[in-house]
Amino acid sequence: MFRKRIVLVVALLVLLVFFCTLQHLQGYLPAIERLPKTNQDVEEAIYEELSRLPESYSRDALQLNSAERFLSNIKRTGRWGLESVPLQQLWAEANSWPSDSQLTNLSSALMGRILYSLGHARITKADLDTRGTQLKILLTLMGEQECVFKPKWYPIEKSIEGPVYAGKDRYGSEIVGFYLSVLLDKPFVPASVERTISLKYDVLPVATNRLLNVSLEKENRSCVFGQCFYCSKEDPICDNEGNLLTGAVIFNVRKSFSSYRSPWQRTYKKRKKAAWEDSVDYCSAVKTRLHKKRLLDLIDVAIFDFLLQNGDRHHYETLDDSIVWLDNGKGLGNPYVQHLDILAPLYQCCLIRKKMWQALLSLAGGALSKYMKLMPDIQNVLTEPHLRAMEQRLRLVFATVEFCKGRHDMRIFDRFCHKSGHFEFALHKPLIGSLTGLAGKTNPSPTHQGKK
Repeated sequence: MFRKRIVLVVALLVLLVFFCTLQHLQGYLPAIERLPKTNQDVEEAIYEELSRLPESYSRDALQLNSAERFLSNIKRTGRWGLESVPLQQLWAEANSWPSDSQLTNLSSALMGRILYSLGHARITKADLDTRGTQLKILLTLMGEQECVFKPKWYPIEKSIEGPVYAGKDRYGSEIVGFYLSVLLDKPFVPASVERTISLKYDVLPVATNRLLNVSLEKENRSCVFGQCFYCSKEDPICDNEGNLLTGAVIFNVRKSFSSYRSPWQRTYKKRKKAAWEDSVDYCSAVKTRLHKKRLLDLIDVAIFDFLLQNGDRHHYETLDDSIVWLDNGKGLGNPYVQHLDILAPLYQCCLIRKKMWQALLSLAGGALSKYMKLMPDIQNVLTEPHLRAMEQRLRLVFATVEFCKGRHDMRIFDRFCHKSGHFEFALHKPLIGSLTGLAGKTNPSPTHQGKK
């Protein structure tokens, strides 16, 4: 009888340990039926996370030291910008910046004068720029510096309907992209400013023959139709009635870039999806082809593109093995639609650099809007609906990280260690919790616009 009682007690203890262990594991492992099976399931899960984001993502805005330095430098530039420093010296300074860690030196005391000169230096030559699929003009400014001119096709309030890559380039997206790189402290976007020129008086008198060959007069206005995939003589860009044309002037970096097809390239066909659009486990295949630094670079640029809503990065360029953020004209299409699939590299791989994560956290609580509104001539290129949409997208990035924390071994990587060839990283939840710095209280479910 005594032995039977011992056996019974041992059996009960074994059962108790089994059920306790099962409960413990259920607390850490998501139920199989709850795991997202499609990318649509993932996007729905991210919106669920958005509705219960911790208060730590809504804290008071912080001071951004990099943005403050940038603003201080450009405010020092007055109307004397073209006289105080010789143009050749300014262009030499700007061309000395590009490296594997930057295209622009956001802390340079000459940044303001360089931006001012981009917007005001006399045009000495104009040529056709056949790179890419959109109309562009290659300008040479006094001092022998080339820059790319992307014209204004749409009124600033225009919302572009259709797929994320629909419509022509938005010149304001290039300028806002430059400012966004400042706020993220990721100086991989070429300097870009708004400039109003005259095709009739500034460009055509100094144009090359091949540019003159793709120009015409229409209703007594000077026009250019260019030479590119989407260029057409029936759809030229023209001066207005005052012989003026506004657009973005983008500093042309004197470096050779390597170009690669993006693993997250779209098919650009309505009835045909890319592999990454069909598989939630797509990143596993990407990891076998790319080293981790390149993968983290792609995730950085995906976050940048998502905030801007540039869903047209079918290729990417590198300088010394670092991805540079060129050709950002397809952002700012429709402020009422959030194309969450631009974030696929983040939610499929669930990796993020510590520096990018800290930069994103520093923009929470209204800092993104606060500093964007301080940028030069921002009212000409960014509407309030677009700015509110950028704030909403920032919260969606936070929600994506929360999604990854709940379902994956989310990792935040520090800088790449060139000597050892390895990444230094800290594991998921403790680090993310310490960076947000507050307990996980939740807000009431926020409303969000334009999920389509």
